[in-house]
Amino acid sequence: MGDVVQYPQGCARPRSTVGPRPPGVWGLDIGATKVALGTTAESGVKVRATVATPPSPEGLLPWLRSRLPHRLDGLGVAFPGGLDGHERVTSWPNRPAWDGFPLGKELGQLASAVVIRDDGEAAALGECRQGIAAGRRDVMVVVLGTGIGGAVVIDDRVRAGAAGDPRTLGHVRILGSNGCVCGAMGCAQTALRSLPSDDGLGPRLAAWPDGQRLIDFVADLARILDVQVVLTGGLMERPVLRYETVARLNSLGLIPLVPEHPGRSSLLGATVLERAA
Repeated sequence: MGDVVQYPQGCARPRSTVGPRPPGVWGLDIGATKVALGTTAESGVKVRATVATPPSPEGLLPWLRSRLPHRLDGLGVAFPGGLDGHERVTSWPNRPAWDGFPLGKELGQLASAVVIRDDGEAAALGECRQGIAAGRRDVMVVVLGTGIGGAVVIDDRVRAGAAGDPRTLGHVRILGSNGCVCGAMGCAQTALRSLPSDDGLGPRLAAWPDGQRLIDFVADLARILDVQVVLTGGLMERPVLRYETVARLNSLGLIPLVPEHPGRSSLLGATVLERAA
């Protein structure tokens, strides 16, 4: 059985493999619930501003302009939807009003260089470059939020999904007949609908059967890929959910990692994206 590694437990933070970013390079995490803007700091990432995700993308740029001090040298962007070769949104089931929005072109008004990447891949990049997974060459990342994002790092490289395919880990069909906002049935992220409060979770997620199936699927996938380390984030800010998820992953023979700030992994990744591209 693997060791449980979880902040905070008095563990020393891994040394950063990426130095502080130039002040002209920022990170932007666009989520289904909120948008966060930040820069790197000694402690990982400094959140500069947050706002509820606007229903329509037209509300994004005015907010960004009001928060940015000047035109940026570079902007790294974590985004959960699908993009075409021109960085136009092709699909975002949680925010259909964004479909067709020229995200890359619009953000190009704010920065000389813009790099956009899937939010799960950004989270993996951030945590493996200067977060809790620094020094780990093989890691599976699972981020629970409004949906479920994720990525796999093999031999120190973040593995991207098929080009043009907007599906993420949250849209792998593993849960039978549950209908998803994407139109498919049984997507993994539908498990979040039945997630109880921390008071009702029980040992190793006993009161959340869909959650158990989700974690077991992640464990099976990790074993198939010969990845022992699983990093979880997002809703792991909830203490009991974090503890019970770590316990279940550990019982399945994996090494669970939880960042000190589970909800900031994608933003951390966004702050290193432009430099890593």
